Amino acid sequence: MPSSSDSPQLLYSTEDAFRRARLRTMQRVAGGLLLLAFGVFCLARSLLALHPAWGYVSAFAEAAMVGAVADWFAVVALFRHPLGIPVWHTAIIPNSKDGIGRNLGQFVESHFVTEHGIAERIRQANPAGLLGAWLLAPGHSDQLGLAMAKAARVVLNALDHEAMGLLVRDAATRQLSQFDIASNAGKLLDLLVAEGRHQQLLDSVLRGLSGYLGEEKNQQQAIDLLISAFGVENVFYKVGTAAIGPRALRSLSKSAHEVLQDPAHPARARFTDAVQAFVLHLKDDPEWHEFIARHQQETLASARMQALLGSLWGVVRDRLLDDLGRDDPATARQVAMLAGKVGDALANDARLVEGLNRAIESGSLLLVRKYRGEVGQFIEAQLARWSREEMSDRIELAIGRDLQFIRINGTLVGGLVGLTIYTVTRLLG
Repeated sequence: MPSSSDSPQLLYSTEDAFRRARLRTMQRVAGGLLLLAFGVFCLARSLLALHPAWGYVSAFAEAAMVGAVADWFAVVALFRHPLGIPVWHTAIIPNSKDGIGRNLGQFVESHFVTEHGIAERIRQANPAGLLGAWLLAPGHSDQLGLAMAKAARVVLNALDHEAMGLLVRDAATRQLSQFDIASNAGKLLDLLVAEGRHQQLLDSVLRGLSGYLGEEKNQQQAIDLLISAFGVENVFYKVGTAAIGPRALRSLSKSAHEVLQDPAHPARARFTDAVQAFVLHLKDDPEWHEFIARHQQETLASARMQALLGSLWGVVRDRLLDDLGRDDPATARQVAMLAGKVGDALANDARLVEGLNRAIESGSLLLVRKYRGEVGQFIEAQLARWSREEMSDRIELAIGRDLQFIRINGTLVGGLVGLTIYTVTRLLG
């Protein structure tokens, strides 16, 4: 609805200028008939003595003038005071502006914005079916994908990236701090043990260890690692370790190979017992829970982790913008592919279409129930922003041309009624 500041531009828009011209044309036609009736009346009265037929013409013209003036008064009285004279019950529309707005709002609420009407219209429209047909039409899915990609790029460029970075960092920190690492790790290991996957993990470790120690070039590196790990500083200990190291490594490699080759090796059972004990601690030991949770919170609060979480948005944003800036973005292809799948599903699954239509209908009815009372208030408030003159002018532009036919009909009907009365009077002597 237009506001007072908008109304001059709207009133003199191209469409309104066209309507105004048509209204003026019909007003001239109706007024011209009144002048014609007056001219005919004058002519007939002047020629009345020449022939009795002019009496009939005079009666027609006289009654036509009366009908024309009466209907002119009635039509003008709707929009303004005739001749500027404030006659009682004239300028009806300007004087009833507030009541018209209120009644119009109530009328729309009662007869248009109804649950039954909206539901019936949705059922007739079949929006889910229309959506499926549109998505399956050639090129539509690709168009949708490109449109979504362009919209996403505009939105990304418009965001405050510093604020988004802080928002993502805080959200990630909050979610990670609520994650129970110990319990979830225990449940995961429980599943692995139940399916025997921990033995597969042991096999991988043993295979890698056996292969590594089986190569002589790696043995010296392993011996140096042992010396460093045990903190051996004495020269004699170092020499002794270096002397027995190759034999110990070969023995270790052999033992790993034996466990690897024997699914029933006792070491596997001991490994299973150790893993199960570890799982029990993770799931049920309060001290372990407290220890892991404390280190979890300390790690999340560290400057390094906060910086890492704070950089997440920048990484995601840069990758998205890089993709969306291409001629054929992967994001658009993914959206188009998803749209095509949705179209196929809607085209081939009647139950899905029916369910989606019911969901749309239910959602629409909820909106109707919630906001129906505001529709009338909105219409009334918008009309209240118009001045009385604007209200009258807008309605006259909309229906004034048709109202001029009342004046034309009144002129003709009035003339015929006058002619009939004059004729009957003459016949009755």
